Amino acid sequence: MGSVPVSFQKQLSQSASLLSAVDAIRNWRAAVLLLGSLLVAGLVGALGGVVAVQVHAALGFVFFLLAFAIYFYGVNAVGIMMMDEAQGGEARGMFAAMLTSLAIGHRIVFVLLLALLIYIVGAAAMALLLLICKIPGLGPLLFAFVFPICVVVSGVAIFVGLTVIGTLTGPAVWSGATTMQALSRLAAIARQRIVAVILSVLVLLLICAFAGAILFSILFTGTLVTGGMSAGIIGVNNINPGSVMSIFGMSGSGYGRGGDSGHLAAGAFGWGIVMAIAFTLPVLVYVRGLCQLYLANIQGLDVSAMEQQLQGKVDAAKRSAAEMKAKGEALAAQQAQRFEKSVSAVPAVAAVDTLQNKCPVCGTPYIAGDLFCGGCGHKLT
Repeated sequence: MGSVPVSFQKQLSQSASLLSAVDAIRNWRAAVLLLGSLLVAGLVGALGGVVAVQVHAALGFVFFLLAFAIYFYGVNAVGIMMMDEAQGGEARGMFAAMLTSLAIGHRIVFVLLLALLIYIVGAAAMALLLLICKIPGLGPLLFAFVFPICVVVSGVAIFVGLTVIGTLTGPAVWSGATTMQALSRLAAIARQRIVAVILSVLVLLLICAFAGAILFSILFTGTLVTGGMSAGIIGVNNINPGSVMSIFGMSGSGYGRGGDSGHLAAGAFGWGIVMAIAFTLPVLVYVRGLCQLYLANIQGLDVSAMEQQLQGKVDAAKRSAAEMKAKGEALAAQQAQRFEKSVSAVPAVAAVDTLQNKCPVCGTPYIAGDLFCGGCGHKLT
């Protein structure tokens, strides 16, 4: 199936629909799942810090890995729910999304590792070219052409890594693609839609920043009003202007007219929840926008050709590895044969020692060629 040509203007018009990503804040289940993943991961990470200090650093590192896994699979579950909505369907439940995330979340890691391997091979090739440029006489002439080529290739590779691989790997996997399918689709997007993707990502970041600014403005205004009323009604005084908690009209330095340290703790807890929600909602919009951006840019691309090309390279690498393995086994067999021949050429003294006869009189064993028995002195034939 051939690639359907899509004009640059149409790609930008599809990216303009990213404004609808703001509707993601209406999915309260996804918001609760994302907020819960953030809070649980934070608690496990804090526990890991305590364990690292009081028990052992290695055990604390295990807790940190667990916290990362909780947040990683939680975000993937939210991405799966957002992809359902971006594809025009109804988002699945939290439990079903978590199960799907546990089943396919590792594909993102595999895609990133394969991409990293490609970048390492590219860096090695660039280093080899620069090494060739050290040849006396011819080196400076080669460097005049190698340097600009490496500048362009490395710059494009970095932009592709940041805008395509770094942002669209998740949506590719959330849409149901396997590891190789996701990698081939990202390669096709990077080859044909890189400019549109860069502009779309910038538009999405602006939308998220604008939505976050509005949200923080609302929360800040509400905090000032609620904090002022709390100071007047609850009666907390001795406000420290340099303290963040002074926004509530509270301070840890003293209390009056019925002020209580319990109110300070409750206010801090409530403020933490508000800030977590303020962080969660823009992330939710960003994830939904990435899903829409991926679907808009994958439409009309001929990904089958890219899949065949990548699969061919993988098969070639497997054949090369199999050939190297076969050569290694053949070489090992040759070495073993040579060792056996060298061992067989050595006189088998030990074998001769075992081939002993016995004296017919006393039964003492003797070696062939002896004239008399070593036990009784009987003359041997």
